[in-house]
Amino acid sequence: MGEPNDETIQTTKTSLEVVHTLQEIGPARLSEIADRLDMAESTTHRHLQTLRDLRYVSRDGDRYQLGLRFTRLGRAARTRDPAYEMTQSHVQELAEETGERSQFVVEDHGLGIYVHVETGSRAVRAGFGVGRQIHLHSSSAGKAILANYPRERVDGIIDRWGLPALTDHTITDREELYDELEAVRERGVAFNRKEHVDGINGTAVPVRRDGEVLGALAVAGPSHRLTGDEFEQEVPDMMLAAANELELNVTYATPESADDHIVE
Repeated sequence: MGEPNDETIQTTKTSLEVVHTLQEIGPARLSEIADRLDMAESTTHRHLQTLRDLRYVSRDGDRYQLGLRFTRLGRAARTRDPAYEMTQSHVQELAEETGERSQFVVEDHGLGIYVHVETGSRAVRAGFGVGRQIHLHSSSAGKAILANYPRERVDGIIDRWGLPALTDHTITDREELYDELEAVRERGVAFNRKEHVDGINGTAVPVRRDGEVLGALAVAGPSHRLTGDEFEQEVPDMMLAAANELELNVTYATPESADDHIVE
């Protein structure tokens, strides 16, 4: 096969923009999608029709929506590393023990991705579901991951994504972030004090495999509730114990494949 030309690359990019638009706004009419993309309805329709032919988009009346075929793709991405699946039970246990929202986050292309999310009995539903992308510098999970990277890799991530201020408490200075990451390395626990979402505190610990960071376990809750000793000691101790057990599991256990078959 030859090298892709600029037109092919742009076509692929536009189709993916259509997909992301449907993800953001849900079922929508052709005109709504075209307006959101600032694109002619005829062009938008061609992309939608191609995606329908491939079963990645479905249509109900005059509204288009993402097809369920993406479910398999999402599952394949989440299970590409068997260790990711092994974290789910630990995330669930942390949510049950703390009553707050618990998650396992990994780094991908310099951003954090929520691989597993569980909500405890008193958790705030802040809209952070599986697959959500986040900046690493503003979250406890992101800091736990970055603290295990060499300086040049951290620099590369900052150069690509910057240090945007998500709240008034977000660290936006490179040197300040380096100091924060050094503190994370020393104590083995990362904290997010209303830096990612106003009113939400978070704490996280890294999970390693063969000396390399695999991701981070994190717990988040309202800053008025997740505070004091619970925030700085009790919950981190729970997570450190969970991370230690998880690291042993991912190092020595070989889970059975959950792969199945489907007509493509």
